[in-house]
Amino acid sequence: MKRLLKSGRGLSISAMFALTMLACSVTMAQQPANDPQINEVRAALRSADYQHALSKVNSILAKRPNDVSALCLKGEIQTQMNNVSAALESFEKAIKVKKTSIWASVGKANALGRLKKEDESSTLMRQAISIKPSSAADLLSRGIAFYNLGDDEKAQADYDEALKLDPSFAEAYLNKGIIASTKRDPAEAITLFTTAIKLDPNYADAFAKRGAAYSKKGDTESAIADYSKAIQVNPNDTMTLYNRGVIYVKKRLSDKAIADFSAAIKLQPVFAEAYVNRAVAYTLLNKNTLAIKDFETAVEQDSTGPAGEKGIQGLRMLKK
Repeated sequence: MKRLLKSGRGLSISAMFALTMLACSVTMAQQPANDPQINEVRAALRSADYQHALSKVNSILAKRPNDVSALCLKGEIQTQMNNVSAALESFEKAIKVKKTSIWASVGKANALGRLKKEDESSTLMRQAISIKPSSAADLLSRGIAFYNLGDDEKAQADYDEALKLDPSFAEAYLNKGIIASTKRDPAEAITLFTTAIKLDPNYADAFAKRGAAYSKKGDTESAIADYSKAIQVNPNDTMTLYNRGVIYVKKRLSDKAIADFSAAIKLQPVFAEAYVNRAVAYTLLNKNTLAIKDFETAVEQDSTGPAGEKGIQGLRMLKK
């Protein structure tokens, strides 16, 4: 499960988790891929409109309580809303209805990972890849499991098969773009993320991921534009605010950087990296008192980590 973590392969926590589990579609055994109600929930997830998504999926379940697709979607929504215990219940209900649902198994595995139950999560992931997929959603979910277990080739193959069954599966293109990014192929990643955006112009995570790919290419203007679109769709995207702030620091747009880091810290108070970078922005404005305070906070929050070390270096520099 390390590939879901902030330190894993250069991707953020929220962004990576959002990628992994926004890959929700419809199992063939339950609903056709063009089911308008299911698709509306998926679209709401992609635009981070979780309350609307939850309302719509509850409406579906009121009529079809054993709908595996709706149960899995509800689990994904609850996970995104940080109600992980409720998410586990939704995935477990789906598994009771259909024991061979890869989507439900992988969803449960990710929820367990959120609860730091890494052994249980990994075991369930390995069980999931042994199940025969019966839908585009199952193929995508099995691909996610392969990816999390470190097998990019099999993950890629499952994403491709999912797209054969459902060419409009925007989440599959997003996941393929993630693999391209991890292989340090930003051009291919940008192409794949662009396809996902064409399928859904409000796909917040696709904009955030494409922004990161542009940043790797050195195209900071395009990166800022994509990060800004992602934030417009989802103002609570902590890591995208942080990533845009980093670019602003590099461009010496200190006021804009400080605004982004401050917004990220408000959403995630324990965020040593954001404090370090905001401190750097303050030093560029000669606001050393504020910079010292932020460097000290970074050291407190990450005393033995890289952010803490940078905080110590910053304090030494300012004291000189």
